[in-house]
Amino acid sequence: MDDKLSLLIKIAQQRSGLVLLDDLKQLSFSPSAISRLVSRGILRRVHRGTVYALSDAHLNFEAEIAAACFAVADSWASGVSAAQYWGIRRVPKGRIEISVNTDFHPNLTGVRIRRVNLPEPEILTSIHGWSVSSPQQTLFEIALEVDDRTLLSAYEDCLNRELVTISGVRKFGSRAVKMGRHGSSRFRRVILGRPDELPIAMSHPELELVQALEERDPRWQRQFPIEIPGSHTIHVDIARPDIKLGVEVDGELHDTVVAIHSDKLRDMQAALLGWQILRPTTGDVTDHLMEVISMISRTATQRTLQFNVA
Repeated sequence: MDDKLSLLIKIAQQRSGLVLLDDLKQLSFSPSAISRLVSRGILRRVHRGTVYALSDAHLNFEAEIAAACFAVADSWASGVSAAQYWGIRRVPKGRIEISVNTDFHPNLTGVRIRRVNLPEPEILTSIHGWSVSSPQQTLFEIALEVDDRTLLSAYEDCLNRELVTISGVRKFGSRAVKMGRHGSSRFRRVILGRPDELPIAMSHPELELVQALEERDPRWQRQFPIEIPGSHTIHVDIARPDIKLGVEVDGELHDTVVAIHSDKLRDMQAALLGWQILRPTTGDVTDHLMEVISMISRTATQRTLQFNVA
């Protein structure tokens, strides 16, 4: 018994504290022996008598997701749970959500279970043996849960960290986006509607500011190129070329001495061509978005009068 118990504890430690009924059976624990382990406080039941945990094990969120997946056959972590697994920014956290692709719809306490009808779901296997939606399928699944800005920010994050590719997302979308399928409308509009030529390294504050300015005036253009004669081309985060006004959102990468010098040089080169570059910080945008927009709008109004733009 002691040898089997040692093996059981070793299995649980390798699986974030979880023990499956199959583990217990393989170690020849009878139903009565399992009940004794529970009554003695060595194990505690997690789901349906199919998933247990060491009584002193603290199950982190990933272990809670794994427990739900192990408890329901042919299921996988999906939606916001998959987004948290992949570390996708701005998506709500702390909810356990799994999916099944069958008519069977079980119930688990504290777990949201969705039945999906994707013909070929993209499911990957985690290092601990449970399944999770691919990053691009995760984007499709959360499309019903979040607003347009959050979804686009999540997509930018996936692109920036190379969790997905534009071609891969478009290929997935051609299969998944169907009339009447939940999330299809927003996925088509936000994800598939994103121009492929846009840069893929925008931080969330940059994206927030860009979207807010674009909503107020369609003349704002992202990553506008300014050609420096006899030198090179610089790109500003967002610009009004008609009044030669650019906005760069400065984050941590702009805090070094070299970066500050480089930014000043860029701004001077742009100024020689008649451009004015505004540089709010990511903190300004995050904490005082409306004030930043107001400041940019006032400057745009002043330059509109200067350039006599209608």
